[in-house]
Amino acid sequence: MIVQRVVLNSRPGKNGNPVAENFRMEEVYLTDNINEGQVQVRTLYLSVDPYMLFKMSLLEEAE
Repeated sequence: MIVQRVVLNSRPGKNGNPVAENFRMEEVYLTDNINEGQVQVRTLYLSVDPYMLFKMSLLEEAE
């Protein structure tokens, strides 16, 4: 099965407002077989808490 996914391509700018250039679309192949202990889910809605911007800043400083 081929699925599309949205990937964070770059961190949003200093003002924190994301723009289209911060993301990219990818098509990936997922196998149809599910092994024991695995699950397959479909994301309908996704929300990113503003707190994550703070966490991303900490990770950036650590590098």
